[in-house]
Amino acid sequence: MGYIKYVNLMNGLQLLIYDYSTVQDIIYYRKKSEKEFYVLRLDDFTDKDGISKSSVFFGNTAQEWYYMAGANTHLRQINIIFSKKWLEDYLSNEETGEMLNNYLSLKTPLVVYELMDTEYKRLMNEAIQTKNERQFESMVLQNRTALILERFFSRVYKGIANENNALKISSRELHSIKQAETELLKDFSHHPPAIAQLARIAAMSPSKLKILFKEVFGLPVNQYYQKHRMNKAKAMLLSKKYSVREAANELGFSSVSSFNKAFYKIFDELPSEIAISLK
Repeated sequence: MGYIKYVNLMNGLQLLIYDYSTVQDIIYYRKKSEKEFYVLRLDDFTDKDGISKSSVFFGNTAQEWYYMAGANTHLRQINIIFSKKWLEDYLSNEETGEMLNNYLSLKTPLVVYELMDTEYKRLMNEAIQTKNERQFESMVLQNRTALILERFFSRVYKGIANENNALKISSRELHSIKQAETELLKDFSHHPPAIAQLARIAAMSPSKLKILFKEVFGLPVNQYYQKHRMNKAKAMLLSKKYSVREAANELGFSSVSSFNKAFYKIFDELPSEIAISLK
């Protein structure tokens, strides 16, 4: 009960606005998209007991994700969708734009998840309550959307500055490391590319690749690969489309036991435990 509304704003932003209640459990699944867009999502869930949970999520459409809304939940949500080019143009006139752009490029696939504060809630409520039927209402909706984006990216920048996380890496090296990362995560059904192969793609020595890769992504190459491989495994099991054995085969494991061991190492639970919990 309620509605889902799509709004195409004049400044190139797209909105999906949700305001409805569920009558049964719903699993939401977004497929990985070939075209890369960013999504800033504000969620406000109120369950049947009146307990509210609010959060802010940022990610991109190059990732697939799942989440569940339980039965008798009131969901209010705003999805602000924009292209990589839109963000580059938006940040180009900002003093902090280059640092933010580099940070987002370095951390892609980037996921930011935080609790929603009162200012976010105020802007979200005003946006949802705006009908967008008249020119003035469209201006209000566009303004509130811009303020949400400004607040989010200001907080991201402050976090970077506070942690002194600006990485010392050239644009060329950044591009090369991203190329190597794309090749690494391209196909989980086979063994990952060797360090030497990734180094050739990045046009740098294997030792330099390993140093820069860990600096950029926070993990050594093989650990980074395994982390994303296991995240893919968990998503497959949550989709209910794959059994444990099918997921293991799809992700190139020689046996279910080796899959179980790798999965448990990451999530501290067995794949079968997730499968049972979804029944």
